[in-house]
Amino acid sequence: IKAAQSKLFQNRPYVLTPTHSSSEQAKQVMQGLIADLKSNLFIASPTHHDRAVSLISHLPILISANLIKTCGDIQNQDVISLAQSLASSGFCDTSRVGGGNPELGRMVAEYNREELLRSIHLYEENLQELKQIVEASNWELLEQKLKKTQKERPGFL
Repeated sequence: IKAAQSKLFQNRPYVLTPTHSSSEQAKQVMQGLIADLKSNLFIASPTHHDRAVSLISHLPILISANLIKTCGDIQNQDVISLAQSLASSGFCDTSRVGGGNPELGRMVAEYNREELLRSIHLYEENLQELKQIVEASNWELLEQKLKKTQKERPGFL
């Protein structure tokens, strides 16, 4: 109880994923509870929910963990030490979720496997495209891609 936070869910998203077997009464009770918590209610199918969270939660965990692993795989200790000394807010922000709870990472992958795999495949396609752009030294196209992502990012925050 000492760790309780009275406004933990206030102005935060809360997703209900009713199915055909969900009773109307249960949905109304939950909607009332969510309103009492002052959460932002979203109603989605379980499939849409799982697809969405694979993109904005589960995939970032694996990408972030892989970034940390990639850095750790460098064989040159001087380079690793320098990278560790230079790492700043960008690396901190990007690696945060990959340095989190391994059990949680495993569970989200295990229980949302199909949608996570779909997201990984899409990510691989986009990363391959970026790799080809850099290999071709097509800096104009890279800048266009980065401008597009800069414009899209606020929609997710």
